[in-house]
Amino acid sequence: MKILILATAAMLGLAGAQPASAADVEMPTKAPTMAPAPTFSWSGVYVGGNFGGGWGHTDYDSYLSSGALDFTGSYDSSGIFGGGQIGINFMVTPEVLFGFEADGDWSDISGNSPGCTATGCSTGHTTINDFGSARFRAGYAWNNLLLYGTGGWAWSESGTDRTIKCVGATCAAGGSGIVSPLVGMVASSSGTQSGWAAGAGVEWGFLPHWSLRLQYLHLEFDNIGRDFAYPGFPTAFRHTEANTGLDTVSIGVNYLFNWAPPGAYR
Repeated sequence: MKILILATAAMLGLAGAQPASAADVEMPTKAPTMAPAPTFSWSGVYVGGNFGGGWGHTDYDSYLSSGALDFTGSYDSSGIFGGGQIGINFMVTPEVLFGFEADGDWSDISGNSPGCTATGCSTGHTTINDFGSARFRAGYAWNNLLLYGTGGWAWSESGTDRTIKCVGATCAAGGSGIVSPLVGMVASSSGTQSGWAAGAGVEWGFLPHWSLRLQYLHLEFDNIGRDFAYPGFPTAFRHTEANTGLDTVSIGVNYLFNWAPPGAYR
């Protein structure tokens, strides 16, 4: 009897020591493959719009009809502008970008230039009606964030109205001057000038084909010549030569067509 009990206990112990069934064993599983993080594409053509403000400073010389220097002065200007841009980008490495951009803006950047001489006082009102540039760009990209510098050729179109306020030697001292038909007369002159532009910006791709940017540009226009003639009063003729520096800050949005030529980085 004791032998039978010992044998039964041994069999039960062996049964309890058997390995777990296949259903009870967890097989190792392979970790799911993670898709690569999407990379923003800066390559290709883009178009967009911009809006901003500008602040300018102008130094000018005024000459008599004889060519003699009559007056030297300066004035500040300010205003807003808005327009559009078109460009193209090339990624030469996964981070380094080179490109070209052209832009054009309508503006209302203006300033006044009062001045008095021994012959009287006048006031000039100058407005930059529009301006633009054609520039190269070079930048460094961290995926959808781009920092860039830019520079190239610039142009602007401006007009000046010169109004005679007072005639006579006493005008400069605050006197009323003499009675003259010249008082209140306006001579206008306008034209287009060339210069250069340079600046920098930051651009953020917030959707696969859209970016938002903040840009600073300095535009310089030197040796801007203007002639002011008053019919019937040849001695009142004035010729001015001006140098204008214009600083602009703008916010812009671009639509990118996002292509990558063979061998280029996206």
